[in-house]
Amino acid sequence: MITVFIDTNVIISGMFFSGLEAKILDSRELKLVSTNICREETLEVVERKFEDLSSRSLEKVLDEVEEALMDIEVVEGYREKMGVSKRCVEGENDRKVLAAVLSYEPDYFVTGDGDFHNEEVEERVEIIESRELLEKVK
Repeated sequence: MITVFIDTNVIISGMFFSGLEAKILDSRELKLVSTNICREETLEVVERKFEDLSSRSLEKVLDEVEEALMDIEVVEGYREKMGVSKRCVEGENDRKVLAAVLSYEPDYFVTGDGDFHNEEVEERVEIIESRELLEKVK
């Protein structure tokens, strides 16, 4: 089984759009992992995007998102890699995400965040696009 670390943008795209990221989230051939930072960001984005809903409807949407997130393993205990991640990316959340990726050592890291697409990160983890990942799974 291929282990894939997914970033917030992949989670959100996969949950709300019927594209490649949705296929990743639905794949039985992939072990999906992420971090609590991505989980929290996902919930924040959903809450912001659906803020016009009644509180009861918003609660239902958030419950559905929480249920979908249960299929993604959460990586914890990545503090020891924070020093390395600080040298590779800017932004506190990006550093935490990268530290989690480096701690877990997945087969691939799928992200649409351009901040991770730099030489320092790519030397440490294989970043792959959604389309390329799905071709490997076929």
